[in-house]
Amino acid sequence: MQGQMLEPQTGAMETRYAKAVIHLRAALGAEGVIEDAAGRAPFRDPFAPAGQDWYEPGVVLMPSSVEEVQAVLRIANEHKTPIWTSGQGRNNGYGGASPRVSGSFVMSMRRMNRILEVDPVSATALIEPGVRFFDLYDHLREHAPHLWMSVPDLGWGSIVGNTLDHGMGYTPFGDHVASQCGMEVVLANGDVLRTGMGGMSNSRAWQVYKRGCGPNFDGLFMQSNYGVVTKMGTWLMPAPECYMPGWLQLKNDSDLEILLERLRPLMMDGTIANQPMIINAVCAMSAFTQRDAWFTGEGPMPQAIIDDIASQPMLGAWVMRFALYGDEQVVARQRQIVEDALGTIPGATLNFAKYDGRNLPEFENPHERVQAGVPSIALDQMSRWYGGESGGHIGFSCAMPITGRDGATIRDLVRGEVNAAGLDYSGVIIVSKRSMIHVGLVVFDTANAAQGKAAYDVSRNLVKTAAQLGYAEYRSHLDFMDLVADQYDFNNHAQRRFGELIKDAVDPNGILSPGKQGIWPADMRA
Repeated sequence: MQGQMLEPQTGAMETRYAKAVIHLRAALGAEGVIEDAAGRAPFRDPFAPAGQDWYEPGVVLMPSSVEEVQAVLRIANEHKTPIWTSGQGRNNGYGGASPRVSGSFVMSMRRMNRILEVDPVSATALIEPGVRFFDLYDHLREHAPHLWMSVPDLGWGSIVGNTLDHGMGYTPFGDHVASQCGMEVVLANGDVLRTGMGGMSNSRAWQVYKRGCGPNFDGLFMQSNYGVVTKMGTWLMPAPECYMPGWLQLKNDSDLEILLERLRPLMMDGTIANQPMIINAVCAMSAFTQRDAWFTGEGPMPQAIIDDIASQPMLGAWVMRFALYGDEQVVARQRQIVEDALGTIPGATLNFAKYDGRNLPEFENPHERVQAGVPSIALDQMSRWYGGESGGHIGFSCAMPITGRDGATIRDLVRGEVNAAGLDYSGVIIVSKRSMIHVGLVVFDTANAAQGKAAYDVSRNLVKTAAQLGYAEYRSHLDFMDLVADQYDFNNHAQRRFGELIKDAVDPNGILSPGKQGIWPADMRA
């Protein structure tokens, strides 16, 4: 568990930082520069094990405009001080707002939180990076109640930040990268770029047509350190006539393979248009209780206890949530197709609810909320499985085809390694049109030093063992970014070498988020 550290801030280095802070105060004002330990604390890794002192934020910067972002980058270039950017900094399980290089200035975009435009006809929104899912939802309810948005399970984060890190939601528009359209980016030299149709100053198509004429640059600014996104377009969804959330409960652990084989055609042909989530019994129960309500012993939870959990109402060895949307008669036919395909799995139980998508109730079930584009933070309870308020987790997240073989392989690998580390296996599978993401929630008590070490060790080991089987992480915790990048090894790591070429060209002083996804400035690559 080691973080890249800046050289000791003594002599010339200390002087550079001190001068930079003076200039930053002048540019941002007192409210835009946070220097005290208490003010910087929310920008640490919220799940860092007790006593860890790596990935520590230096001064926290909070610009409120594009001009202030430009000023920060000008000062950073002048003094060669690294800047780590974040939207809301809520990417918990992957390091939060913490910088990859400890001591970096952290530039939080929380004050740039304006909803600049909602087009009720084209169903688009133009937003700044500090806009949370809750913020846009409240705006839509007041100004465009006929439109839905897409949300992840926890709605406290930045829409822009989630999209830039390839995040997912759970409506038919839940592929947030696919729903993104148009960006404004401040480059490391302070120049302002607008992508796609935004390249024309009077464009009427910036938020509706993804491409322009020539190369499409949007993807360069996702999971990268090439610029600071200050505006982004996102697509919204017209409220459907019928919203029908469904639950499938599987009796046996091995039924997961059957489910995936039967689910794949339903995803590819569009019968199920959202992103189903499949969770194992422990993960499902962690949304409601803590571990000590079931088992207080050491080591992984015995199978007999897991079976007891799986036998509880509305649970199973695996549970899948999903939803159907659209015209009521079409949804009725889709339900029949789903019942024929999934309801016939031996021992499975399939249930549906039905709502008017244009007049939603106040949902009690957080799963039904997020699949209707209603933000929630109820599922944050999952992190409290061990240790209650001191609980935390690391997300180990691999992409793969939707097949029973792949599902069983990654399940068995992650469960075996996590159990061998003395921890409970909490598995989540998020399914898209042709792929699925297996998220191993490596949950631990941050106040328990042994558990913290075990969680980090097993997560690090899984990166290599999964890669040997052909499974790479699609997003990474800070601690494993270099290791994950190492696994993308085709042609002597051609992807990384190309990324470094771009980094050297657009950020020659290496000030923007050094080490993000394993891309380092030239003077730090050694």
